[in-house]
Amino acid sequence: MTPAKKWLVGVERPRHGGDVWGRGDIIDFSCSLNPLGPPSEIASFIMNNLDKVSRYPDDSCSLLKSELSTFIGVADDLITVGCGSTELIKAFADAFVEPGERVIVAHPTYSEYAFYCRLAGGVVEAVPLDEERGFALDVDGLFEHIDSDVKAVFLCNPNNPTSRLEPKKKVMEVVEECEARGTLVFVDEAFMDFLREGKRSSCVPEVENHRNLFVSRSLTKIFSMPGFRVGYGVGARELVGFIDKVRLSWGVGVLEQLVAAELLRKCGPYLEKTVSLVEQEKNYLYRRISETAGYMVFRPDANFLFISVRELGVDAATVRALLLGEGILVRECGSFGKEYSTFIRVGVKKRSLNEVLVEALKRISEKVQTSLAPAKPI
Repeated sequence: MTPAKKWLVGVERPRHGGDVWGRGDIIDFSCSLNPLGPPSEIASFIMNNLDKVSRYPDDSCSLLKSELSTFIGVADDLITVGCGSTELIKAFADAFVEPGERVIVAHPTYSEYAFYCRLAGGVVEAVPLDEERGFALDVDGLFEHIDSDVKAVFLCNPNNPTSRLEPKKKVMEVVEECEARGTLVFVDEAFMDFLREGKRSSCVPEVENHRNLFVSRSLTKIFSMPGFRVGYGVGARELVGFIDKVRLSWGVGVLEQLVAAELLRKCGPYLEKTVSLVEQEKNYLYRRISETAGYMVFRPDANFLFISVRELGVDAATVRALLLGEGILVRECGSFGKEYSTFIRVGVKKRSLNEVLVEALKRISEKVQTSLAPAKPI
């Protein structure tokens, strides 16, 4: 007999990109981080503050909240901080989702929303995004699934893995309709800082006017420091208060808090350079990969591309394996759902590495087409 809770038997942890450990020298396109890498000056800052790890972290993250308040322009009592934005997804589910309550997610999207809502006992309903419409959010279709017994709706903007940015007006239409129906809305903006239109597309400024809105953001992606787990959320005081009750105590370490605060103070030029580079390179990858036989690339808004390999006649796992043979790791998207087993996701990097990816995809296209070609009669 298993000692675990009965419903936990058979549950699988979500799979993600960035699984480079033990793979040796590899180019990792499977995760979507800042192609500039971490700001160079941060190494000396870490060394100068190593002595502070002998202290417990500030559980309230007061210094970091103060810097975040300045950075995003909202009061610090509307902000909560977590061990990556994923901790805040769990905290949101723990705080608000009761066993048996319905939760709506778009599909495909980041798998942790459904995972943690199910762990909280929620019943998750996935509303498909239509491939023929470029995976755009169908607001009217979404509303057909929402009634008074839906506890929460999760939206990712720009969406992972589709790289699609929805207009703020459309997202706020969902927020306002859900508010009228007594439904919470969680908007994940983990990749918003990579977009030139990020500030005007963000729902962060709207949290004071909508009691049902909670917005999560990531610092580890934009600063290319996923080993330092720091995310933050913004919402009405009541929502933030409940999330703070259930989040992990001392979840954000001393160095993480200090480093994040330091980066926020000095990040202006770095972020501008990031936005320009990502804009240039995502367009380069979109154009070059689209020109290669066998790949259908959906126009990217974020710092990653969603690519169908269906026309190659093989699945994404095969393409991933072939790319691993070339020393390249990409995200195989079958874990988002079986219907996405012919999709890969690739992050944007600097031009020299992007060229390596493009040439590898070309070779794979030629190899696959040759192997699948019918034999000539003798």
